[in-house]
Amino acid sequence: MDSRRPPRVLVIDDDPDMHDAVRMILEPLGFAVCTYQTGQAGLEAIRRDPPDVVLLDIMLTHPSEGLQVACELRRDDRLRHVPLILVSAIGESIGMEYGREMCPDAMSADLFLEKPFDSGTLREAVTWVLEQRQGRARA
Repeated sequence: MDSRRPPRVLVIDDDPDMHDAVRMILEPLGFAVCTYQTGQAGLEAIRRDPPDVVLLDIMLTHPSEGLQVACELRRDDRLRHVPLILVSAIGESIGMEYGREMCPDAMSADLFLEKPFDSGTLREAVTWVLEQRQGRARA
């Protein structure tokens, strides 16, 4: 992470309200938030300029779209270390089970958040994955 710029969080979620909520929660803390409604658009943006954290909804336009994006991220040597927070309303246990069936690589996400979540949970999650990343970079 470049210390001269704010940490960037890239959100891939098909719900515009989620985009607004994440912005309202994270931007006052100094995060730069960019949002995409489709997995393909988000993946292209990640490939162009990898963010510091990806917040990815599992179920987008179709039920496995988010997992396909996660799978592609984890199989790409250049992007596999980008911190990934999976988000879903289907619940962690069901989401993880479903994910393992779709793409076991996708389940190497750094964290799983169940919708709905509160602002404190999101702040803690993003801060935690960034701290973990910085710790790995120093090691």
